[in-house]
Amino acid sequence: MNKFDIKRIINQLIGNLLDRSKDIVLSRFGIGKERYETLDAIGKRYGITRERVRQIEADALKRITVAENESLYKPVIAALADFVKSRGGVVEETALKTDFAASHFEVKAEPVKKYEGAVILFLNLKGGFVKAKEDDNFKTRWALDAAAVKTQEGLVGHLVDALRKEKRPVNFDGLVSWAKSHRADLNADIVRAHLASANALGQNNFGEWGLIAWPEITPRGVRDKAFLIMQRVKEPLHFTKVAEEINKASFSDRVALPQTVHNELIKDERFVLVGRGTYALKDWGYQTGTVKDIIKEVLSENGPLNREQVVEAVLAKRLVKPGTIVLNLGAFKKRADNRYVAA
Repeated sequence: MNKFDIKRIINQLIGNLLDRSKDIVLSRFGIGKERYETLDAIGKRYGITRERVRQIEADALKRITVAENESLYKPVIAALADFVKSRGGVVEETALKTDFAASHFEVKAEPVKKYEGAVILFLNLKGGFVKAKEDDNFKTRWALDAAAVKTQEGLVGHLVDALRKEKRPVNFDGLVSWAKSHRADLNADIVRAHLASANALGQNNFGEWGLIAWPEITPRGVRDKAFLIMQRVKEPLHFTKVAEEINKASFSDRVALPQTVHNELIKDERFVLVGRGTYALKDWGYQTGTVKDIIKEVLSENGPLNREQVVEAVLAKRLVKPGTIVLNLGAFKKRADNRYVAA
């Protein structure tokens, strides 16, 4: 694929503009610069109103799209349309700028990143693209047409509903499978592109997808991070090991200290202290209380049990030495058939 000499194209497109108009176009889209400028910021520089800046920008864009410039901007717009189409017809703005510039622009002696804003310039020319502004549900997106936006929103709604029914994170292949059940023509690339602008969905450090509000997807503190770690490990862990796994997962630059983890988990009802410094998830069936309390509960729930059955049942609820369980059985009545009862 031949890349566009974007610096040359931009310079030719704005070549006939007045100096102030050139500067406003380049500043508004951040072309050749570290960042773009707002209407207010440009207006203050020139001592004019933000509305006047907007008028100058609009006039400049009209002058850029004159007939003699079509050979310069139309190939870029056509490539943009193909790019957006390959991703299902709608792409999140930041990803569109970054990915298209990296794959289609060529700039000598300067970082391509400084020309990512040119992507937005071309989207605002005569390409017929639709801009869907940011709202509570989606980030800013650009689409081929309004129908593509509705298609994306339908898919995201379908995936959100599926996750709410599943009630747990899934891997990306699981999302693709659900997406294809919604529309058979969808593929992994399109699904990934559609997810990039959906605010309700997110991916955790382990590559799992779910609702952004779930602690498994967006852990907000030590407790949530520990919960996510233990859900993945699926076995009780000592608090020092939990801290180690949190730090290994690189949730943030902040280091999780073992004692902090211990102090937080003991206050959270999702966790159960099942041994000396060892925690399990309450959902796994583990329980707090003395060994004697758990033996009593086991016998109340199951009726008379022999020693081996009691030990097995208690170990499913607490991490404790079998000998400790046997020792505590002395407080319970033993029947003639060598089975123990609660009372």
